[in-house]
Amino acid sequence: MMMSLQKSDNDQYVRINKYLALCGVASRREADRLVEAGKVMINGQVVTGPGVKVVPGHDEVVVGGRMLALPEEKKVYILLNKPKNVITTNRDERRRETVLDLIRVPERVFPVGRLDRKSTGLLLLTNDGELAHRLMHPSSGVEKEYLATLDRPFAEKELGQLTGGMRLKDTGEKILPCRAKILGDGLQVLVSLHEGKNHQVRRMFRSLGYEVKKLDRVSYAGLRPGKLRRGEWRFLRPKEVAELQKLCGSP
Repeated sequence: MMMSLQKSDNDQYVRINKYLALCGVASRREADRLVEAGKVMINGQVVTGPGVKVVPGHDEVVVGGRMLALPEEKKVYILLNKPKNVITTNRDERRRETVLDLIRVPERVFPVGRLDRKSTGLLLLTNDGELAHRLMHPSSGVEKEYLATLDRPFAEKELGQLTGGMRLKDTGEKILPCRAKILGDGLQVLVSLHEGKNHQVRRMFRSLGYEVKKLDRVSYAGLRPGKLRRGEWRFLRPKEVAELQKLCGSP
């Protein structure tokens, strides 16, 4: 395994001193001293920087020859239909409403990936760090389907540009080919992606001169909202969890 990045806004990452404290090794202050003394190894490498972060259940942390693990917690998998203006994070410094304000469970869950504040739709939350890591890894190829409502009808002649592996106008970045279908009068387009660059769908349409007025994720890894209304959530069924694990090669 590779060592986790030291700086990340990913909510599944935990600072090493907090992780040691949660494992019952030492207080956070004492944990900092252990790290500075070179007595902590992450994925086989000695670390000395207190800012290092780990993913519980994914990274291997060893102190004094003993591999650490958090106290066993029941794995939970939650599907949320995110409303508009809710932040996809565990906490917000500006005290805006977050997805965790909508979900009250005793387990320490975090969102798998992100939906921007203005976007709505399906979001997976879990405390299974290993599965979350695999789902978010580019190699998993998880399909995400979005319904984009545009500021004007989409021209059918531009469909090939949208789906053929375009370059984003703002950065010149090349993206993978995708699938898209124009609906009704052309104001709505259904887009299916297998990657997840920041604000990708909005940037794709902007590159062609369109503005996305509404963006709703209608499918994630084969999961659909069903009867879930905005702001509602449910636990995944065992069969659905098994399908996710199969999709990303988890044991």
